[in-house]
Amino acid sequence: MKRFEYKVPGGKLLCAKAETKNDKITFLQFTGDFFLLPETDLEDLENMLIGISTDSDVLTEKIVDFFRERKTVIAGAKPEDFAYVLNNALK
Repeated sequence: MKRFEYKVPGGKLLCAKAETKNDKITFLQFTGDFFLLPETDLEDLENMLIGISTDSDVLTEKIVDFFRERKTVIAGAKPEDFAYVLNNALK
């Protein structure tokens, strides 16, 4: 299990836990003291990333696009912060 924590400057704590196999994400969980509306978007994001390549550019694009398309309201972080914490967890 890989893990990375990140305190967003002026924002909230984000943590990513991940497992991989053959350069694909097999398990992912984001935690922290951030807020998302709707809350179900967090689980949807995690599920959407299962099976995705661990390539940092691919992950960043997928995460940013997900939040943009869903119009998710995020308090205390940005989509790029989620990408940052996940990419670092996977290193």
